[in-house]
Amino acid sequence: MNSNSKYLNRSDVASCLLRLNKDILKNWQNLCRENVEAAKAQTLLALIDSMPEFLDRLVETLRSPNPRNKAEENSKVALEHAEDRADQPEYTLDQVIVEYHLLRSVITELLKAEGVSDEESRKIIHEFIDRGISKAAVRYIELETSKQNTQNAEIHATKIEAEKASEAKSSFLANMSHEIRSPLGAIMGFVGLLKDSEISADEVSKYLSIIDRNSNHLLRIIDDILDLTKVEAGKMVVEKIEFHLLEFMADFSSLAGLRARENGIIFEYISENPLPEFVITDPTRLRQILSNVVGNAIKFTEKGRVELLVSYQDHCLQFKVIDTGRGISDEQRTNLFQAFSQADSSTTRRFGGTGLGLVLTKKLSQALGGDFRLVESEIGKGSIFQVNLPVMISSEIKINSVKDVENLSPKENKSEQTSELKGFEILLVEDSPDNQFLIERILNKTGAKVTIASNGAEGVQIALSKNFDVILMDIQMPVMDGHQAMQVLREKGYSGPVVALTAHAMKEERERAIASGFLHFLTKPIDRKTLTELLVRLLKPYNR
Repeated sequence: MNSNSKYLNRSDVASCLLRLNKDILKNWQNLCRENVEAAKAQTLLALIDSMPEFLDRLVETLRSPNPRNKAEENSKVALEHAEDRADQPEYTLDQVIVEYHLLRSVITELLKAEGVSDEESRKIIHEFIDRGISKAAVRYIELETSKQNTQNAEIHATKIEAEKASEAKSSFLANMSHEIRSPLGAIMGFVGLLKDSEISADEVSKYLSIIDRNSNHLLRIIDDILDLTKVEAGKMVVEKIEFHLLEFMADFSSLAGLRARENGIIFEYISENPLPEFVITDPTRLRQILSNVVGNAIKFTEKGRVELLVSYQDHCLQFKVIDTGRGISDEQRTNLFQAFSQADSSTTRRFGGTGLGLVLTKKLSQALGGDFRLVESEIGKGSIFQVNLPVMISSEIKINSVKDVENLSPKENKSEQTSELKGFEILLVEDSPDNQFLIERILNKTGAKVTIASNGAEGVQIALSKNFDVILMDIQMPVMDGHQAMQVLREKGYSGPVVALTAHAMKEERERAIASGFLHFLTKPIDRKTLTELLVRLLKPYNR
């Protein structure tokens, strides 16, 4: 067709567009890749999928007897296109509008090159493209509004959850403050009474017993908080140790029975079927789990009994704790295993506790590969909790009958045996004057002679100037810490036994101490029996 040709009706213009369809799409794509930011990096354009249909609808509109109505109907393709592209963030409304304008430019130039100048057709083409832009704009705005509303709803829900979590933590901190202050108050109060010059021996014994009990309670609270923190941070390290299950259960049930009697209720330990004599799991965490569950049952059972039923099947130990306590309502079960909450806030006020026991028990059970759950509970009648723990056993391990287990008595407490360290020279490297005094007094009572250094540098100097049977060394000290002091001693050729003392209870700290050259590791607060038993064991070959 030459440049002098001229179409004077819409049908002819439509035919021209149909013939030029491929050229329109090709030229349009080239322009888009030069001018549309997203298109420069994309192999596909925003309108590439819908453009052929868009052009077909434009041709239909030009051929229609009522082009404006037809344009309204055909421009729905823009709406469908906008909806399809809304989930692709690289295609913004501005870029879509630019592509529509470039389409208008391409059509105008090609029709001009063909010599087409029908004014009515030109207006229809412009209006059709404007409708496409309008439809796309409306749809994009609708979708943006919908997204914003969804985001606002999510933000609101997140805010509500954060407020609930904050309230739970605030309540927990208030409870924890009470739990810490209560034993501290008792300790400080009875220490004050012990300073009274007019006090009988019986009163001294009673006051010291109360101080001891509250100190242990305070330590358990701190341990629970630290353990929960480690579990939630994914830093809880569990060990696989073979131990005597029957002796373990006998010891545990003996202590649980004592606590139950103090509470005025009955405790019964029942082995439901033969148990393996030895098992492999983490005995420390197992004791913690059972102490939490059984201790909880005893605490909330004011009358009646608590039963601990143990069974073994297919390398799995099952512990079922049944009590006749106050029970748990359906509503209270919702938060039963959530940190920073208890079944009822009044529970804390009446019975004490941080609200961490059950959630920590569940997380510890899961860390050991098992689980912990509430089987059933009824208000006023009691509850049943169950712990399932997988264990490993050796093929040669004996499986004991129920009668064997029931007849097994708690093993002799070695800590009650006399610890004699008379004549041994011990160097204590410790910066705390109170801990110096405490440990020195403990060791003096065993007959040992104690020399004290107040920091690592002083400890190294004294250790190298005199022969000591054993060194007790704190890890965290001024001037030179325990690890640095240990390194210097080994470099100087010191080969005697050195025991690490630290307030850090993490397994990683123990492993670091052993790697540094320490022979053993003791955690503060120092337990008198544990310390003396360890020293007796270390020095027994050199008994004087």
